Amino acid sequence: MNQKRWFSFPYHKAKKGPSWIKRREYLLGAGLIFFSLLSAFLFYQNLSLKREIAALKRAVVTLELREKELETQLDQLQKEKEELLQQALGSLRKRTSYVEKIIRQLGLSRHFGTARKQKALGGPYVPPQKEYEILIEKISTYLTKFSKVPLGKPCRGYISSYYGYRRDPFTGKRAFHSGIDIVARYGAPVRATADGVVWRVGYSRGLGRYVKIRHKHGFMTVYGHLRKYVVKRGERVKKGEIIGYVGNTGRSTGPHLHYEIRRWGRSLNPLRFIRAERRLARLNLPHRLPASQK
Repeated sequence: MNQKRWFSFPYHKAKKGPSWIKRREYLLGAGLIFFSLLSAFLFYQNLSLKREIAALKRAVVTLELREKELETQLDQLQKEKEELLQQALGSLRKRTSYVEKIIRQLGLSRHFGTARKQKALGGPYVPPQKEYEILIEKISTYLTKFSKVPLGKPCRGYISSYYGYRRDPFTGKRAFHSGIDIVARYGAPVRATADGVVWRVGYSRGLGRYVKIRHKHGFMTVYGHLRKYVVKRGERVKKGEIIGYVGNTGRSTGPHLHYEIRRWGRSLNPLRFIRAERRLARLNLPHRLPASQK
């Protein structure tokens, strides 16, 4: 006979005690503290960022002002540079024109390529810097060519007798003097007035000991009454090179140098060429020789 057995378990409803309440209060307090600290951190972080942004903005404004200031200074410097270039260009134009005038007066326009041409209107624009370089190159070419032209005095001293008609010191009659006489110290060095080739050296009754040098463009120079000469026929000489020494040989009344310039066999006034060199020297021309000289 089966008998049913019943078991019973006692059940008591859990009560919220004081320890649980304390834990809840602790958690709530901790949460409040955490969020308070987080809020404070975020607040100060935001404040710091605002300060940094404000500082960066001030720095940007300062940089912009400095940039504008530098741009103004740069514009001013560029303007001053352009003004200086224009002044230098204007001065160089005048000096180039003056040199070309000297070339024409010496009758060398065709050989220097400075013959007057009809002025043309218009044409391509040439920047100032490029024009300056062109003029410098032109001046350099002129000066290189001038080294082949007999310019200046062949020795130190003063001119006692000029080119042209004069009273002959021996006969007292009016006669044409084809050169100039330069009174100088006996034995003073005589120098070539241009690059060239010695065409003849020797002695004649009139000139005494002499040297004749051929130059480009049909020029020839003659140096007479020398004490002695130190070059020989066919020798190449440079402008300023010593070719002899002042003497009193030949038809001479005292130590001096007889100096002539001839072109295509016709005598020219040496004083024109002496003055031309002085005028060129006063110009203080910028000299930049080309890479290859001809």
